[in-house]
Amino acid sequence: MRPVASSTPRRLPLPHLPVKEKPRRPVSFTIATVNDDFTDHKTNLHRVKAAVVLAQETKNTNVHKVGSAEGLGVHQNLRRDDQAGTSVLWNKDRVHAGKRGYAVGVRPQGAAMLERWINFTDVSVDGAKVRMVSVHRPPKRFSRLWPDFDRNLAAFVKRSPLPVIIGMDANQVNPRRLAHLTGLRWHAPKGSIDGFLATRGIRFENLRTAPKGSSDHHPVLAKVTLRP
Repeated sequence: MRPVASSTPRRLPLPHLPVKEKPRRPVSFTIATVNDDFTDHKTNLHRVKAAVVLAQETKNTNVHKVGSAEGLGVHQNLRRDDQAGTSVLWNKDRVHAGKRGYAVGVRPQGAAMLERWINFTDVSVDGAKVRMVSVHRPPKRFSRLWPDFDRNLAAFVKRSPLPVIIGMDANQVNPRRLAHLTGLRWHAPKGSIDGFLATRGIRFENLRTAPKGSSDHHPVLAKVTLRP
């Protein structure tokens, strides 16, 4: 009988399995919106402690000077009174700032006010990216400008490559039409004209006011949570 040659079975390569990335944890931090009151050179900004501060009525305040004293980054154009009227500040230890700039909010169209601008800074906080915006809607006596302002802000939001948080003086309690037009959700203490418009899905907690200080408005603070 002829012997049968034994053979070792060939081992097939194991299939390549993708490495599953661990889901990133949600990122939480504190933000504030502050109407600083342009009628004098006093400022309330050094009293407000948050990772990001969105400020209005800063025309008569050198926010860069305030930021330097507090170790904060600042976006404010001091060369133009109209653009100096809004500012974005951030804690440089935790918040990394990227693209920043201005877009037209609304022109005066004969109203006794300066042009309103959309002041924005893109930030990254622990890997979570969001576009931070500060705006000041025209006062109620010029509410005829609200439709133009609202349309311009909505168009800006829709062009944004990132989720958006807008700190603002809306000059209106619960601006439903503006929220609907932008597709954002309004967050503010009950009865306040100061608050935030934010992309749906960004969680707001501990929404609260702080003492007025040198302003005629209460700063509004909140803890926000978003995913990287």
